[in-house]
Amino acid sequence: MEKIYDVITVGAGASGIICSIRAAERGKSVLLLEKGDRPGRKILASGNGRCNLMNCGTLKYYGDDAFAGKVFRKCSEQKLADYFRHLGLMTCTDSENRVYPFSNQSATVMNILKAAMEVNGVQFMNNSPVTAAVYDGKQFNVHISTGKQFQSRKLVISCGGEAQPKLGGTRDGYQILESMGHSIAVTAPALVPLETDRRSISGLSGIRAGCHVGIYSKDQLMHSEEGEILFTDYGVSGICIMQCARFVHENQAWLEIDFLHRIRFGEEELFKEIKRHREMYRNLSPVILMDGILAEKISYAVLKQAGIPMKGEKAGDLNDDNLRRIIYTASHYRINITGTRGFDYAQVTSGGAECSEFDPSTMSSRNIPGLYATGEVLNVDGDCGGYNLMFAFASGLIAGEQI
Repeated sequence: MEKIYDVITVGAGASGIICSIRAAERGKSVLLLEKGDRPGRKILASGNGRCNLMNCGTLKYYGDDAFAGKVFRKCSEQKLADYFRHLGLMTCTDSENRVYPFSNQSATVMNILKAAMEVNGVQFMNNSPVTAAVYDGKQFNVHISTGKQFQSRKLVISCGGEAQPKLGGTRDGYQILESMGHSIAVTAPALVPLETDRRSISGLSGIRAGCHVGIYSKDQLMHSEEGEILFTDYGVSGICIMQCARFVHENQAWLEIDFLHRIRFGEEELFKEIKRHREMYRNLSPVILMDGILAEKISYAVLKQAGIPMKGEKAGDLNDDNLRRIIYTASHYRINITGTRGFDYAQVTSGGAECSEFDPSTMSSRNIPGLYATGEVLNVDGDCGGYNLMFAFASGLIAGEQI
């Protein structure tokens, strides 16, 4: 008779690994299947190789954020930190509440997790894509691409989402859950740079600027962020831009950038200052009016979008209405969005398995006994700063304890 595992976990990312370790610690026989050649590839890439494990600040989640909140009431940041400490991983927290391994090396995290898998007897199989999973009323029959079949009493879907296919991003988890009757919310790239029209970013590639940015669709503000924007050949990037990207669902969206948000005085005082510049530099190019405030290339772009003539005209030729239009444009600079850079460049997926069909206190399916889902395969995504790894670890730890 072939062995029947207590648990088969599909996907060796953050949630699948920690779920498998915790279940094995509790005496369960665990088989962890991974379609790629090694576990934890996204963990290794996280935080530019430093591995931003979690964030102990205010929760910042989208999709089913209420579900995420219930998960963290069951498994708090402190409980996660204590569990990492239990495994032997020391952590530290920076000034922005981001938690990293004390070594500042993602390899340290994976070394600890792989060691914990080994000592607790987790059986790991790489290069083993799951092609089908069937529940027969008593157990799960899991098929992999080599033709092999495995049986288990419990099945955990921890395949992640579609983001970063080079690091294992896939739709496999959605397809398995759909085959078992679960619903999948529409998926889209999140935490991803934006592609824009070329005219409004012409000449700005490589320029960085602190700003406040809002994303609009059909004249409605969808989301806003503050931070540093990076202009590129294809569009715009930077954390504040990436955190807006999940709200891009159509090509009618646009960005409105306020380059003046950090100036401490009001519009009238700024107007008086620009008038003074006009008198001081009346025989120079109009670009000089904003050069003491903005980068030269941004100043030029602002004046161009404001419709200021710059074909030999001098600053002194501009009237007061011109100056007010420059100030308005600098705080309402518009860039039309043509799309995102797609899943290849996304850090995480928005959408996924409908959380209402799972119990946040156990991560178990409300439809099929013994079925669990954890991590990015669920309809939960968070901001930059460790939120997505934290949800993966927390949901995986809950499932591993409840199985």
